[in-house]
Amino acid sequence: MRRVMCLVILSLFLASGCGTVQRTTAVDQVQLNSRARKVVVLPLVNLTSMPNAGRIVGELLSTEIIAQTDFRMLERSEMMEHLASGKIEVEEVLEKSAAAKVGRSLGVDTVIYGAVTEYRYKKGVDEDPVVGITVKMLDIPETRILWAESVTATGSMYTGRTSLSALAHMLCADMVRTLASKLK
Repeated sequence: MRRVMCLVILSLFLASGCGTVQRTTAVDQVQLNSRARKVVVLPLVNLTSMPNAGRIVGELLSTEIIAQTDFRMLERSEMMEHLASGKIEVEEVLEKSAAAKVGRSLGVDTVIYGAVTEYRYKKGVDEDPVVGITVKMLDIPETRILWAESVTATGSMYTGRTSLSALAHMLCADMVRTLASKLK
C-alpha cells in the first residue's frame, strides 16, 4: 500500500511539471500551392507586457520559414528600412486590409502577420514559461488567408524548456513544420 501511495504521489508530482500545448490551425492547401511565393514576415504585434516579444518571436518565425520552406523571403532589414521611410505604422498590423497594403508596398505576394499574445513566466512553484502566438499568411493578389495558426504553450523544467526563448523557438518551429507539411 505504501509503495502504491508513493507511486501515485510521484506521478502527480511529475504530471504537474509537464508542459501543455493548445493549437488551432487552418490551411487553404490548394491556394497555398498555387505558385512560388515571395514572402515577408511583418513584425508581430506585441500584446504582452514583455518588451520586444513581438520582435523576438518574429525573428524566430522568419528563421524557421527560411530553414523549412522554399519561399523567397524579403530580408527583414530591407523590410524595416522600407517601412521606416513610409507612412505605414507596422506595429499595428493585425487586420487583413492593413497587411495587404503593406504587402503591396513591399512588392511581395504573401504577407505573414500576427501577434504575440503571451510571453511571460507563470507564477507558481516554478516559474514556467508561457508563450502564445497567432499568425496568418495572406495571399496579396487574392486577399485570401492561406494559413492561420494560433498556439499557446506552457513549458516546464521537466520537459527541458526552461526559457521563454526556447519555448518560443519550439513553437515557431512546430508552426512552420505544420505549414511546410502542406506544401508540395
